[in-house]
Amino acid sequence: MSTGCHQGATFETGQGRMVCISGGASGIGTGLVAAFLAAGDRVCTFGRSPEKLDLLRNRWPAAIARGQLILLTGDVTDATFRDQLIRLIRERGERLDILVNNAGIIRASSGLEESPEDWRLTLETNLIAPYALIQASLPLMSKSPSPAIINISSVCAQQPFDTCTSMAYSASKAGLDVMTRRLALALAPRGIRVNGLAPGVVVTDIWGEETELIAATVAKRHVLHHRAIKVEEIAAAALFLVSAEAGSITGSILNVDAGYTLG
Repeated sequence: MSTGCHQGATFETGQGRMVCISGGASGIGTGLVAAFLAAGDRVCTFGRSPEKLDLLRNRWPAAIARGQLILLTGDVTDATFRDQLIRLIRERGERLDILVNNAGIIRASSGLEESPEDWRLTLETNLIAPYALIQASLPLMSKSPSPAIINISSVCAQQPFDTCTSMAYSASKAGLDVMTRRLALALAPRGIRVNGLAPGVVVTDIWGEETELIAATVAKRHVLHHRAIKVEEIAAAALFLVSAEAGSITGSILNVDAGYTLG
């Protein structure tokens, strides 16, 4: 696994929150990066595609130059990369205030067509890797005055909706929700809050060319307004969950779904 870091200035402890976002090179992840940068936070994010990371470098050159944004090429399922990531964050600020487990995959299918290999890859990426990253991050999060973890889940975790085509994806996100609540209980004595965020249909590149499927799902499930959820709406909810105003919220799964789960 190759690791490429666009180096910037060394961070000083206390200079804004230190935020780590997995899978920030596209989709919801890029929206999260934008929101936390706008809030004045320092952001470390990573993804597997150097080409997508280059788009972030072109979008935020000033943030990179002043050390507010760190970009890494790496895979969250790779234990060696996770160790490198934690070591870099420690060197840059000695603590981690916010961790957002956003990286995930989905392989749309009719369910029973999914192979055991599809299941293994989906569970490894969507469920096991987030747990491993949280586990590796705990020493740094314990140094934060207000640590918080967000796991990006999905409405597909909550019911066997016929509009959720991938059985493996739904199962992985259901597991993530249970893990979120268990970790919230386990980490409460350390003052670390753990919450989930469950979007409805958000149009990102994870959908590929499935434009007809998107339109049909939105029309059927988004009962509040028949449009897709905006990435900015997900990011706003994430900012709330890590804010002081949400200081008593832990173990919750916040739906941002335009009523998807009501129908």
